[in-house]
Amino acid sequence: MAVTNENPFRISGTVHGQFFTDRDAELARIRAALLEPSHKLLLYGPRRIGKTSTLANAVAAINKGKGFAFMADLSTVTTITDMANKVMTGASVILGRSATRWIRDLAGKLQFAIKMTPDPITGAMVPSLDVTARDAAREDQQRALEGVLDSLDGLAAQRGVTLGLVFDEFQEIGRLGGENVEWHLRGVMQRHQHLSYVAAGSKPSLLKAMVGKGRAFYQLFTPLHFRPIERHHLSDWIDSRMDSCGLVPMGAGATCVAWAGPRTRDIVRLARKCVDRAPTGSHVGTDSVLAAFLEIIDEDADFFQTSWASLTSQQQNLLRAVAGAEQGLTTKDVRGRFGLDASGTVTNALTAFVGQDRLVRTAYGSTYAFDNPYERGWVITRTLADIGMVQTPTFIASPTSEYDEP
Repeated sequence: MAVTNENPFRISGTVHGQFFTDRDAELARIRAALLEPSHKLLLYGPRRIGKTSTLANAVAAINKGKGFAFMADLSTVTTITDMANKVMTGASVILGRSATRWIRDLAGKLQFAIKMTPDPITGAMVPSLDVTARDAAREDQQRALEGVLDSLDGLAAQRGVTLGLVFDEFQEIGRLGGENVEWHLRGVMQRHQHLSYVAAGSKPSLLKAMVGKGRAFYQLFTPLHFRPIERHHLSDWIDSRMDSCGLVPMGAGATCVAWAGPRTRDIVRLARKCVDRAPTGSHVGTDSVLAAFLEIIDEDADFFQTSWASLTSQQQNLLRAVAGAEQGLTTKDVRGRFGLDASGTVTNALTAFVGQDRLVRTAYGSTYAFDNPYERGWVITRTLADIGMVQTPTFIASPTSEYDEP
C-alpha cells in the first residue's frame, strides 16, 4: 500500500472518494428513487452520521451517468421564497447552458421578477426571486414555489427524462407556515410525473410527526432509516486509513468508535486528530486516542464554557448527572447526589435538552446521553470535580444503543 502524507480523514463539508466509506445499500436506494419518475423517498436519521455526504454522492453519480439530479439544502431557509430560490439555484447548475432559457420562460409565468446575480467565487449567474417576494403573502409565495416546481416537471417532460430533487433538512419547512404549507406542497408533489423527490432530515422526531396519520405527508413517502455505520466496518476502515499514511494502528479504530460514537463525524474527527498528532511510523493505541480526545475537548472548551455559563444551576447539575450517574436520573439517590429537583422537574428539563439537541434519548428511550461526546468529556473533566466526583474523560454513563437499534 502506498503511503501518503495527507491526513486520510476529512470532516469538513461533504466527502467523496477515498474519504467516504460504506453506505452502498443507502446509495443504491437513493439513486433508484431519484431515477424513478414520481418516486418519493424519506431519508431520516440523526445528525453527523453522513446523510448529506451520501446524498451528494448519489446525486453526483446520477449526473455523471448522464442523468439529472440536484440538491436543495433547506437548513437556512426562513421563507417559502427562500425555498424556491434554493430550488432554482440547484436546477440552474445541472441545466447548464439551457438554464438561461428555462429562467426566461419561468419568469414569464411568475408574478415576481427573477434577478440574476453573479456568484463572487465561481462567476456563475445565480437566479433568485426579487427580494420583495420574501415579504409577500404566504399564498403568493406558495404559488411562486409551485410555479418553479411545475416548470421543472414540464421541462423534464419535454426532454423525456426524470429530474431528481433532494430536499435536505426537509423538516425545516415546518417553520415556513405550518401544516398549510405542508398540505400545499403535498398536492404539488403528487401531480408531478417527471420529478422524483428525496426528502431528508436530521430531526427524526419532527419528520416522523410530519408523516404521521392525519398529517400532510402521511403515506406519501417510502421511509428509509439512515443508521450509524456498522462499528466493525468503521473501526477497520479507520485502521486501514491510518496504515495508508504510515502509522501503526493498535486498535485505534475500535477505540475511536467506542469513545466518540455512534455519529460518524465525531468518530472521524477523533481519528483525524490522532493522525495530526502522530509522527510517521508511530504506533497509535489507547494512550494516543485519549490524548487526541483531550485535545479536542480543549479546542472546544471556550464554546462549552460559554454554553455552560448560560444555564441555571439546576440545568448544570442535570448535565453533571447525565455525565456521571450510572443509574436512572429521576431516582432518589441520583437526585440527592447531584442536587436535582423532583423527578417531574428533571423529566421536563431532560425533554427540553433533547429539543435543543443537547441530549439524545437512547434507542429505547429509557436513558439519556450527550449528543456531543466532547461536551460530555468537557463536563466530566471540568465540572464533576466540583461535586467531588472523578471519572475518566471518556466515561459513558448512559451509552446510546443506536448501533444495536432494532
